[in-house]
Amino acid sequence: MNKKLILGLTVLVAVAAGVGWVMRRPPAPAASASGTVAPPAQGAPAAKPGSAPVVATVLDVSAQELFKLVPGELSRQVPITGSLRASNQTVVKSKVAGELVEILVREGSTVQAGQLLARVDTLDFDLRLKEREAQLRGAEAQLEQARRTLENNQALLEKNFISQSAFDAAKSAHEVAVANLDASKAQLAQARKAQSDTRVIAPMSGTVAERFAQPGEKLSPDNKILSIVDLSRMELEAAVPSGDIGSVRIGQELSMTVEGIDKPIKGKVARISPSTQAGTRSVPIYIALDNRDPRVRVGLFAQGNLSLDKRSGVLTIPVSALREQSGRSFVYLVEADKLTERDVKLGVRSETEKAANGSEGVVEVLSGLKAGDTIIGVNLGSLRPGISIKLK
Repeated sequence: MNKKLILGLTVLVAVAAGVGWVMRRPPAPAASASGTVAPPAQGAPAAKPGSAPVVATVLDVSAQELFKLVPGELSRQVPITGSLRASNQTVVKSKVAGELVEILVREGSTVQAGQLLARVDTLDFDLRLKEREAQLRGAEAQLEQARRTLENNQALLEKNFISQSAFDAAKSAHEVAVANLDASKAQLAQARKAQSDTRVIAPMSGTVAERFAQPGEKLSPDNKILSIVDLSRMELEAAVPSGDIGSVRIGQELSMTVEGIDKPIKGKVARISPSTQAGTRSVPIYIALDNRDPRVRVGLFAQGNLSLDKRSGVLTIPVSALREQSGRSFVYLVEADKLTERDVKLGVRSETEKAANGSEGVVEVLSGLKAGDTIIGVNLGSLRPGISIKLK
């Protein structure tokens, strides 16, 4: 046989034998995260040749990641948000026509009820007042003349010196004079009121919010001059879901946080709308705030939580501990240093209340857990039942 052919066959047989030995060689033991190989558990069967040794999975958790269930209070709350507005506000308008001579206040000025705010030119009203006063004096003189004539005719009638018709004419003239006097008095009162209305007076105490007119402008009746808001009493309109409105009562108190204000402001439900808002099915409620802070202004954003009901002795878990998958709700329970899944039946959920571990939102547990149980209170990613738990 050719020597080269024999040499080639020998090499192929050697390579095949080496490959078979490598494939039959058992794999090296797996190293842990710290670089050490975990020994097999006590009592576990020894790894067979060609199979990997069993590695124990241990989950390191901190005390902050665990949550121990204890009975406590649960308050169902609904968030309240909105912009503040003044409960009492008004727009001051001109009551007479004329030239605006002077405005004595500006935006931000504090005014008191009855304070002079502006003046309208009084020349035309002064002249009209004098005219009405002269008419009144003339009406008084006519009445006096008619009274004397009536008295004389009464005496003449008793002596039969005049006819009854002549006396009736004198009596009628007296009644007309009385009516003319009454009309003159009414016209004089109107003239005096018109002259008084040239002085624009504050109808309420508050703060000037806006000026609509400037000195020198010609005003007509009902022209806006300025607006006043009362900052001592504020209110907020908020929408409550229709499913919760049955638990809202007039007089309920709550604490509101206003942007830019470091201290909360107390408020209470003042009114509840009788109908829902179109398209949202929410019911507007109105929160009255007793404002003692001069920094609070109209239009600032405020928020708070309105407690609908409160229960004691209930078990709650953080919302962050809840797992929901394929229509089931469960948590990861720590039992004998092992991680297990536990299905739970849930009750009231409060997204605004904080759990004992500081996380936002809690949910009531009706069944599946008991007081003293310990669960994983935060989302640690993909967990599996049977993992050993070691406290850091």
